[in-house]
Order: sequence, then structure tokens, then C-alpha cells
Amino acid sequence: MIIEGIGLDSSAKVAFQSHAHTDHFVSGNIIFSTKATKFLSHLKKGGFYKVVPFRKKFYIGDYKAKLYPAGHMLGSAQIYIEFDEFSLLYTGDVKWFKLRTAEKSRFRKADVLVIEATFGVPMYNFPSPKEAEKKLIAFVESTLDRGKTPTLYANQIGKAQEILKILDVHGYTVKTSRNIIKVAKIYEKFGIKFGNIDNNGEVVLRGFRTPKPRNSLSPHELYVSGFGNLKLSNHADFWELMRIIEKVKPEKIYAVYGYAKEFAKILNGFGYDAAAIEKDYCLYCHKNI
Repeated sequence: MIIEGIGLDSSAKVAFQSHAHTDHFVSGNIIFSTKATKFLSHLKKGGFYKVVPFRKKFYIGDYKAKLYPAGHMLGSAQIYIEFDEFSLLYTGDVKWFKLRTAEKSRFRKADVLVIEATFGVPMYNFPSPKEAEKKLIAFVESTLDRGKTPTLYANQIGKAQEILKILDVHGYTVKTSRNIIKVAKIYEKFGIKFGNIDNNGEVVLRGFRTPKPRNSLSPHELYVSGFGNLKLSNHADFWELMRIIEKVKPEKIYAVYGYAKEFAKILNGFGYDAAAIEKDYCLYCHKNI
């Protein structure tokens, strides 16, 4: 989205990048982000990143702004901007509940809220991270009891490290890929330690892009995602999104990504002033770019 020439998870001369997943990568003369997002992004791309700590006031373009934790993955951030006539909170991908490897999300009131809608319909009602963790460990234990090797598939950046940490806490060693280990090493620079990576690990952890059909998993394999067999999601489900909106108390809501149109329609039914926009929409410019 572009607003007043500022790119919010969109490329522009001055841009903000909310986190280090490739679908949110941006380019620009200057890219504002957290330090963790900069380090993780530099695994795959270059660019001049201006690091901003959470809750520290700074200027983006001509406007005062602050970053707040989004809870989606390590370093993920929301941006709050004070424009001349209104305040705006842009969430990027966001999570209400606390994950083990991400900063706890924090929300503040704003006149305008731009919020993700990846799972923005009521059918998405995920277990809490603690409940999902119990299911994950139960799967690992039962698979090992059957004499099989538990094999988990997950996003290599963010979700894989969350799983690594869960397994570490519960005392399981993990055999995983170089790419997942590279990301884990950056997590360790920010205080998230992993003592369970082992070439002879009890559990195998692979990137979900491994060329194995998702619908042909064996009983000892598990796809960990909001879209997978085990709903350990680092996105807010529908009901978490509603909690966030109640916390922010916006006058206007823009939904983006995923079920944006459906989510905006539901919000309008609840009496909110809501609309769906595309990722690179130019807000208040009356045109797409």
C-alpha cells in the first residue's frame, strides 16, 4: 500500500517493511524496519535498511511514526503514523496470541486501521498456540512410540524456528535443513537459543516447499500451518482479528491480503466502515499503482 508517497509493504522511495517473509519484501532508497527484519531479509536480498527500535518515535517521510510488535515472527512490526488529519495503524501480518519466538504483539488506538485478512472469515478458528503445541508434542510422542520418525513440514522462515523452539523446550532433537539452520542462527543473535539441532535428530523438520504433495502425507508426517494439518499459525484467525479491531477502535478499516473482500463485508455487517484494498493500492490517491 502507498500513502503520501510512503510504501507500506510496497516498494517506494521511502518504504516500510513489516517482516522478513519474501511476499513482503520491498525496495526503495530507504527501507524502515526492525533490526531482526533487516538481518533476516539480508539472507535473500540487499537494500539500505534504516533500523528502528520498537516504540521509538521517528520520521518516515514528513510524518511522525512508531513501530509496535506484530507477533507474527521475530522482528515483525506494525507501523503507526501521525498524518496531518488522522492517525493510521498498518499491521502487516499479525498475531494476537504470543508465540515462543516472536515479540508479543501490542496494539494502539488509531483513526484508520489497515489490517491483514489472510484468515478473515469465521471458518478460521485456530487453537491457541499453547493448545497447538500440545497437539504437536502428542503427534511426535505417538509417532516415536510406533517406531517411526516424525517428519514436520513448515515455512522455513519463522514457523520452522517456532517448531524448533517448541521441540527444544520439550527435549526433542531435530534434524533439519541448512536454510532453516541459517535462519535459526540469526534468531540466536536476538536471544532465541536452540540447543537441539542434530544430524541424528529424533524429529525431521523440512521446508513446506519440499516437493511432496500436501495431500499425500503419511501417518508420521505433519504439515504445520494455518492451511495445514496442524493449525499452529503465526497469523491471526478471524476471531483474533476481531479482537485487534476492538482494541484499535478505528473509524475506518481497510482489509488487505487473503479474504479481504469477505472480511470487509463482514465488518460492514457489524457496523464498521470497512473496505478491501489490493496490496499495492494507493490510499487516498484515488488510483491503483
